[in-house]
Amino acid sequence: MTSPPPIEPEALAQLFGRLPAGHRVALAVSGGGDSTALMVLFAEWLSARALSPAEVLVLTVDHGLRLNSGAEAQWVARLATTLGYRHAILPWLGPKPVTGIQAAARAARYGLLAQAMYAAGRDHLLTAHTADDQAETLLMRLARGSGLDGLAAMAPLTPLEVPLAGGATVVLARPLLGVTKARLEAALVRRGIGWLDDSSNTAARFERSRLRAAAETLAALGLSADKLGLSARRLQRARAALEAAVAAFCSAEAGHYRVDALGYIAIDRAAWRRLPDDLALRVLVKAIAAAGGTPSPVPLAKLERLGEVLAGSRRSGSWTLARTAIKLGPERIIFEREPGRAPGPELILGAGQRALWDGRFWVAVGAKLDRPLAVRALGECGLSQLNKDASLPAAVSRQIMRGLPGFWQETALLAVPSVRFPSEAVVRRYGLSAVFAPMAPPDLERLA
Repeated sequence: MTSPPPIEPEALAQLFGRLPAGHRVALAVSGGGDSTALMVLFAEWLSARALSPAEVLVLTVDHGLRLNSGAEAQWVARLATTLGYRHAILPWLGPKPVTGIQAAARAARYGLLAQAMYAAGRDHLLTAHTADDQAETLLMRLARGSGLDGLAAMAPLTPLEVPLAGGATVVLARPLLGVTKARLEAALVRRGIGWLDDSSNTAARFERSRLRAAAETLAALGLSADKLGLSARRLQRARAALEAAVAAFCSAEAGHYRVDALGYIAIDRAAWRRLPDDLALRVLVKAIAAAGGTPSPVPLAKLERLGEVLAGSRRSGSWTLARTAIKLGPERIIFEREPGRAPGPELILGAGQRALWDGRFWVAVGAKLDRPLAVRALGECGLSQLNKDASLPAAVSRQIMRGLPGFWQETALLAVPSVRFPSEAVVRRYGLSAVFAPMAPPDLERLA
């Protein structure tokens, strides 16, 4: 077998040159060959730029799923310290599920990493996903009948979908997506650095492990990691083009997609029906995610069935999907939060704090507020109180109004910024705001 080409120092700028360094960055390192190579190579790149690894934080999640997991985390800590990094171990505490352990561990891992990033004031998390991981992801999604978004697999940069206080966002960066596992391990061997082997990576009960076992057979058929990665990159280009077309359709200037400050979305039905099928479905996804307040993907088969009905000859109708009520009229399609869903959570906000409430509204209070306020849905009680003292928009359903966030002092409704209650002056005096997320997605513009 031909030895993989080495990773020379001049290649490091190509891998890491577009990423920030220093206090904004953390590395996720488990101790496996891939993540150990990431840590070693990133240190070399920093050294070549006369930068110190001491400003970079290495994070290791101890899942506690194996007897020696604590010792493995300590091994990573020692190597990270030797390379000059700061290091922290993040334990996954509490009971572990009996089934779906890999999915649960992944969710816990990213939750712990995101919280540690937020606490350390960092916004770029580097992971060691490789070309092999990319190929496996594409094949796994192909087996599920995924569409273009799924087959585009993992993007080099993507926001980490973990809710954080104040609307902070962590960017997940994967600089090694174009590098094979074999090249990374060869780089470690060349430098005389070892790594840890996780036995679960070869356990036949896991889908990724079965694909790894079949890698040589797939490569012989032309389905090598390099070729599959090339397909993923080309599909990512196609996805970017479609997303740009959706953004143009949904822009305020186009006038086809209206986001109402009260938390619902209206789409011009005739304009939407003129879109090609894939663009039409993407617009639906955007509206459903926003109005329902859920980041979870909408099942494609259900979305396709809904799209067929909305594009048909019916003049009216109503459906629910992913916490969203969809109402079809002759001229518009309305998307709002599904009736009957439990009201949003109660948040307690102190002076100067901001948070995402109910997955839909960014709420905030002023820095000079003298005591915390509660944020919770108006409900029928709050709406009745509001109806006595304010003129409410007649065209908006009571269901939409009941789901608006109100600012409360115990049982007293202090303000509803969405309808400027009790007055614009009061709302401004307390520094209160409630912004429907699609109108101004905080901190995401910089990811473009």
